Amino acid sequence: MNKLGILAIVLAVSFIWMSNGAQKEIASVVYDDINMDLVANGTYSGESELGPVFVQVEVTVQDNMINNIEIIEHRNGLGRKAEPIIEDIIAKNSYEVDAINGATVSSEAIKSAVNKALKEGYQ
Repeated sequence: MNKLGILAIVLAVSFIWMSNGAQKEIASVVYDDINMDLVANGTYSGESELGPVFVQVEVTVQDNMINNIEIIEHRNGLGRKAEPIIEDIIAKNSYEVDAINGATVSSEAIKSAVNKALKEGYQ
């Protein structure tokens, strides 16, 4: 087998191994049930780490609505394309939105960080 064939096999095995690890990380995420009627006005911080992905957010709530989400830090590898998920969260007023295809781990990390931030605002 030539060097190119060996490289292709190594890359394929690495991809499968990382995919299995990511699935386990995602399955381990626990979300608190958040009733937006119980979240006080204010800006709250949350962070989440899933494998190689780390996210820190600030979530602003006004009149029981998510007004703004700012991503303070997002170490993500290739997951930057997950960041538009904050628009879906604001529109739905909930972290319970679909992950961005192709950036599932970063999407779940962002959702988890938002969930933790909202939990800080519970009255």
